Amino acid sequence: MGYAEWRHHLLLLFAFCLLSGNHALAFSGGITGVSGMMGRICNQPFCHGGGVAPVVQLEGPTEVAPMAIATFRFVVRSNSPSQRAAGLNVAASGGMLVSIPDQGTQLIGQELTHTAPKQNDANGEALFEFQWRAPAMPGEYTLFAAGNSVNLNGTNQGDLAAATTFRVSVVAAADTPTPSPTLSPTELLRSPTPSSTPTPTSTATPTPTETPVPPTPAACPGDCNGDGEVTVDEIVTGVNIALDLASSQVCPAMDTNGDEQVTIDELLQAVNAALFGCSAGS
Repeated sequence: MGYAEWRHHLLLLFAFCLLSGNHALAFSGGITGVSGMMGRICNQPFCHGGGVAPVVQLEGPTEVAPMAIATFRFVVRSNSPSQRAAGLNVAASGGMLVSIPDQGTQLIGQELTHTAPKQNDANGEALFEFQWRAPAMPGEYTLFAAGNSVNLNGTNQGDLAAATTFRVSVVAAADTPTPSPTLSPTELLRSPTPSSTPTPTSTATPTPTETPVPPTPAACPGDCNGDGEVTVDEIVTGVNIALDLASSQVCPAMDTNGDEQVTIDELLQAVNAALFGCSAGS
């Protein structure tokens, strides 16, 4: 297939997604916007269906210090012998999610998803560990996680997802009071010895110098993770935002005019950035 023909087919694919109304692309390589935070998970008529819902569980600390990094575990337990692998999508109401190497996860925008379905272990469970950096502001925050239990038959049938939430309190450490010294009776009665007062000397005040502020680089349309490239997965995220299946906050770089919507023109900018580099999409 020639380059021009490949580009034409890619644009036709996006047009089909926009016209399909209530369907979004779901790849075995992961999907965002279906953690439950936006009220959707990857079940029919939107994504997968026909299977048995798994049991999903988030495990981790319920209290974290501001800006601290905490490790969490997401468990997808299959309730059907034929559903022998699982994927996930995790989002947070604040802070920053962090992917851990060798866990089969990736960040797309501000959400965590799988790179490929993870095989269940001998207990019928797929385990994913990830980290979360707490925000600087103390308060209550929520992790949203959905797990899709799949049968690996190459279709979206015979699978089913389930979702859960996990609340974390970000609490600042309490200040420890400094104890005041206790004087002995002798010290209380002792007369102070007068001492000479030194004459203060003037100190020259240094003149502050302005630190030049480096120019902010132009954003790359569609570059959700800020790595300087636009991938097919990031384009798919843009399509989901355009279909109102995901929030524009998932990938602010896709919403180039900041109106919290993604239009066909903005999708085409991202496509051009994917094909010709970020400078072409700007």
